[in-house]
Parts: sequence; C-alpha cells; structure tokens
Amino acid sequence: MTSTHAVPPDSTPAGMAQAGGLGAQAAPWAAMGCLLVAAGAARLAVGVTGADREVALAVAAVAFTTAVVVAHKARRRINDRRLRHRLVAAAYLGAAWLTAVTLAGVTLGAVAALTIFGAGLSLLWWRENRIDGTAFTPPTLVEPSDDDLYIGRWARNLGAEGRKFAGSSLASPEIIRAGYRYTLNLVPGVHAASQAANAVETLRGGLRLLPGQEVIVEEHPDLPAPTAVLTVVTKSPIKKPRMWPGPTAAFDATTGRVNLGPFVDDEGIACWTVYRLDGMFGGYIQGAPGSGKSRMIESIAMAAAASESHPTVVWFGCGQNGDSSPMLVGNADYSATTYEQIHNMLTAAVQVMKINGAENRANRRVGFKPTAARPGLLVIVDECHNPLDPALNPLLAGATQKLMATIAREGRKVGVALILASQSPTLDAFGGAGNNADVLRASLLAGNGVILRSETQNAKQVFNVEVNPRSFPKLPGYAFLSNPEPGARSAPFRGYWVTDELADAWPGRIGWRPLPARQANVAGKVYARRREIAAEQVASDLWLLEMADAGLLDDVTGLAAPAASGVPAGTVDVGGEFPPIRRVERFWMPEERTPAGLLPGQQKVLESIRAGCQQPKDIQAATGYSESQVYNLLGDLQRSGCIGKAGYGRYEALAA
Repeated sequence: MTSTHAVPPDSTPAGMAQAGGLGAQAAPWAAMGCLLVAAGAARLAVGVTGADREVALAVAAVAFTTAVVVAHKARRRINDRRLRHRLVAAAYLGAAWLTAVTLAGVTLGAVAALTIFGAGLSLLWWRENRIDGTAFTPPTLVEPSDDDLYIGRWARNLGAEGRKFAGSSLASPEIIRAGYRYTLNLVPGVHAASQAANAVETLRGGLRLLPGQEVIVEEHPDLPAPTAVLTVVTKSPIKKPRMWPGPTAAFDATTGRVNLGPFVDDEGIACWTVYRLDGMFGGYIQGAPGSGKSRMIESIAMAAAASESHPTVVWFGCGQNGDSSPMLVGNADYSATTYEQIHNMLTAAVQVMKINGAENRANRRVGFKPTAARPGLLVIVDECHNPLDPALNPLLAGATQKLMATIAREGRKVGVALILASQSPTLDAFGGAGNNADVLRASLLAGNGVILRSETQNAKQVFNVEVNPRSFPKLPGYAFLSNPEPGARSAPFRGYWVTDELADAWPGRIGWRPLPARQANVAGKVYARRREIAAEQVASDLWLLEMADAGLLDDVTGLAAPAASGVPAGTVDVGGEFPPIRRVERFWMPEERTPAGLLPGQQKVLESIRAGCQQPKDIQAATGYSESQVYNLLGDLQRSGCIGKAGYGRYEALAA
C-alpha cells in the first residue's frame, strides 16, 4: 500500500505546506508565463519546419501527459478537494490552450483567455497563500480535511482510554478514488483485524459517518498482525446499478467462483464460492422484499448452469409457490413449488449424494471435482422459512429440515450443495431454535453468507457480525459478505442487476444440464416425472384462472386441480354451496397424451419438426412457445430418441 505523510494537527485546509510571501502569490503568474514561452517555442518550431499539424500533435502529447502526471500527484498530495480540483482543471486547460495556439498562433485573444481563466482558477490559491505568508483563516471554525478529521475522530472516539479500541490509531492517510485509506495500528495481544472488521456499526459511529458513507477493515497485506487497512468510502462509485455481464464473465473458470458485483469502493469484485478444496459449497442469503435477493439467486444459478469449466446441474425450489423466480421455475432442471415437492427434491438430492459417495469409494477418490460426465448438483430453495415452519408445514417441516442439514453438512465432498434464501434474519429461517437449525445455519455459513437490506437490525444472531442491514442504503443488490474465504475481502458490495430483459434473454441460451443416467436413476420417480409434474402445476394454475374468470369460485386458493393420474375428464365436486364444475378438457393432461407417451408440448414440437421446421426460431413461430420452452422440449425429445441433430442448430425427426 502506497502512503503519503500523515497530515499534522495544525495543517491548513489545503493539506500541504504553504510557501507564503510573494513567491506563493507569483506562482500562478509564473505558470502562465511558462505556457506563453512554450507557445512561442512551438510556433517557432512550426515556422522552421512548416509541419504545423505534426508539431501540434507532439505538443499535445507532451502537454496532456504532463497534465495527467500533475493530476495524479495532486490527488495523492493535496487533501483539500477544492484546491485539488482547481489544480487538475488548470493542468488540463493549460494543455488544451497550448495545443490550440500551436495550431492557430499566439494572438491577443489567446493571451487574454489565458490570463482570465488562469486568474480565475488561482483565486483559491491566492486566498490560501497571502503576501504576509499566513494562510487564510475563515471567520467561523471549520474542521480540517477529511483524512485528518478521521484520524482525530478515531483517536477521540475509538482509540482513547476506555474506548473499544483503546490504544489503537490511524496513520498514513492515502487518497483513493472513493475516499480515504489508512493504516490501522491495533494493539497486539488485545485487538484483532477481524474484531474491527466485525464492529462495523461501532466504527461508523466513532468516525461519525454520514448515510451512504462506508468503512471497511481488512488485514494488512504487508505489515504484521494485528495491523489492518481501514478504508473510508466518502463517495461510492456504485450508486448506479451495474448490469449482469452474462454467465461467461460472471463465472470465474479458474477459481470456481461466481462474481456477484463490485465492492463499494470499486476495488475488486465480491464472489460467491461454488467450488473449492475439492468440494462444492452452498450458503445462505438474507434480504427483505426489494433488496435484490431473488435477482442475486438468479445470477448465481445462471452462471453456475452455464459454466463449461465446472459443469453444474441446477435445481430450484420456492416456498412461495414459485413466485420468487418464475424464470428459474421454468428453466431449472428440476423445480419444486409446493412443500411436498421441495421435500421430494431434497430427498432426491440426498440419494444423489449417496451414489456420488459410492462412486468416490469405488474409485478411491477424495472430494469432488465436477466434469461433464459427473456434474455438481446445486440445490436452491428460496423463501426457505415457509417449508421449515411447523405451523405452515406441520407434516414435513421436521423432515425437510433434516434433509437440508444433511446436504449442508455432508454434501461438499460428494458434489451436492444447498443454497437457502429467506427474508428472515433470525433462526426462524432454519426452522426455529434447536440443534438442527444451528447445524443447518453453521454448515451453510461455512460456505457463503450474504446479508442484504432488511427491516430489522438483528443480523448478529444468524451471521455473527455487527452489521445493521436496516441501515443499508435502499439500493437493490447492496449487500455484505459475512464470511468470505481466507484472503477475500469482507466488505459491502453491490450485486450485478439482472434486469427483466436479461432474465428473458439469457435462460434460453444456457444449456440447463440434467443429471447423468446413474444419478437420475437413483433420484427416483419424482425426478423422472419432474417435467410431467411441472406441466401439471401449469395446468392447475390455468384451470384455477379459468374458474376464476367464470366466476365459479370465490376462493381459488383453496382449490387445486387433481394430479394427472389417469382420472377421466368429467366433473369436480368442490363442495359447499357450489354445484359440481365441469373441468375444461384441454387442461386435462391424461386425455391429451399421445400413444408414444409424449406430453402435449413435446408432441407439438415434434409435429412442427416433422412439418419442416428444423431451427429453434422456426419451431418457436410454429408452436408459439418461448425460446427457453423450445430448448427444454428439444432436450427432452433428444433424450427420448424422437429427434436428432441434422446439423449445427438444426433438428430432424427420427424413425420410431
């Protein structure tokens, strides 16, 4: 870390030694005089060579290079913002003026413009450097520059005797693009860098930070423990959201991590670790409605599903009927939108763990590395507090919690990981206080933990950090990494934003992998019927909408269409005051099955291929299905042997 000299307590607001006297007053005029001499020399060169354009280009290159150097030095050495900004502006304007007069000539107007603009930019300098050698003192008391201010605030509010970090101090202030950086000298044997990093709210109060300002504490990369680096972010560059860059840029093929988004000081990217140490990791994400939780889940899921370096199968469950991410419900290899379906999905995942463990033993492997023939399995359950709530799910909450704890505790070395997400910042997200809840929480946070904005300040109970998510700015995706892997930053960041347009465009371009044949076999009938179950759920929703449109039901949420289990189409007795309702025949799945056993959507796509539609876009136009639906159905038909590739991006029907 490069540092500048600490600013002494009696520094002037300019943050630098004052020259004083006539010398300081004459400095701006001397600079303007040098520009005039340089302009004369440039014009002389033009007259001698006759190459006005070439000379002007050379002068511009030298002038603007000098301006860049001056600006860099000013940012590092001058702490007063106004003086620094005026010096940088003067450097670039001087370079532009010199280039212009090299081409056009030194005229009276050009000299007048130099004098007027130069004097205007020098007013603050003259005010700070009077003829008598004293610096200007405003009539009202003002505090010194920000970096000197934070050193003083730390000394008074945090490092003084009786304070939490008594004996500690800030030193070596450095100006960075987002604010200021210091060396934090902690007391050996008393303090630790992690202790300061977890005391974010205490540090914010001690440094008297304003809303929108941040403090970050990290271990010092060069100096011995417990020395740390403290960053004060006074002007965050991530107030505007940054769009999700796509799966290739979002997944780091070298490390097996998903890039979540830039830190608040824009120095580095926060990461979610999916693979490391010959294993696979999950985690926990907490955030209130509107915090960007579901979008962050989507960015992780799409990046993992699209990875070629770390092949991954993605399953998705939602404790709110699939409402949190219809995109993942429609594209994940296996989706679950009811408490029973989530339980069955987790049961299938445990079965995959068992067969992967048997493969490890048979091949004398330790740990798990994903390959195309043996991909990892990432199971995501959003709004997990609902299926884990005994009041909402009395029959399966306990069994669901045990399955989750088994995956979170034992899945790493056999390539199965669990991500839970919830609005709840308490242990209710894991089924309430108790052994299994504690095991589930601790096992998940051994991998990854992300805290987004919440309406409650209690995050310590779950994440064990002194972070107040209620104080987070109301920026979707603004979050804090609670337990990054060693060497990674634990700092506020802002997650990439998955817009509606990106959520519509990208899933259809991703090849959402299914389980390999062996793992699919042990996953059982629920996995084999996953497409059929999903189609039944769609049919059920459409049926309820039809009944609601017809005005035949007062409470459609209390009625669900029976599963497609071979019951003939007819009437349904809903009881109460309602007469029997005739089911709309087109929603009745068994009656629409074809002799070949294909679902209606699969049959429709197959018929369009037989009719001559070979490319996905033509199939979309013929069937009216979305891009992602067509790709999913094409995958089903390929696996069933009904169709094959006729060339790049083209399909053909195969003989029965």
